[in-house]
Amino acid sequence: MKKLFFLFVLACSATFLAAQTQFFSPLGAVPVGPNGPASNKVKVNAFCCPSTALEISTNVPVGENDFQWINIPLDGLNAGMIGKLVVCYQIQGAGGSYISQVRLTEMMTPNAAAVKVDDGTDLNSTVPTCFSTKAAYPVNGTTTLALKVVMRPGDKIIIGGITIAR
Repeated sequence: MKKLFFLFVLACSATFLAAQTQFFSPLGAVPVGPNGPASNKVKVNAFCCPSTALEISTNVPVGENDFQWINIPLDGLNAGMIGKLVVCYQIQGAGGSYISQVRLTEMMTPNAAAVKVDDGTDLNSTVPTCFSTKAAYPVNGTTTLALKVVMRPGDKIIIGGITIAR
């Protein structure tokens, strides 16, 4: 009987912990420009090694006022309170490229999305690192991670794992 109870508690704990943290791949990302139309300034491709990471690049200078975003759908995000967003990334190249804004948006109707998290911290690490920002809101719709990029030709921004913690 004690073994059965222990196995039940262990199974419940594992389910609880799994529900507390969700991991997402950046593949499926879409570059968008000002006001949402598709962008031809920024390109996204699977990165080699591992091929589940995302490579963001450009052939033209992209400034802060160009409003170039990379939208990454967080498909399968479970309902509940979001406590923290973690984005793992690295900047490669001669320098000057960075992620200038990190947003979580939520959409219910097809014509509107609400910004739930908006962090303007410049992400410019040239070594692989993870950036964490507080979220603190309940999921009520389709959630998208949006990264505003500032880039120089020849540089690359590599996006790895994305984590939502409860």
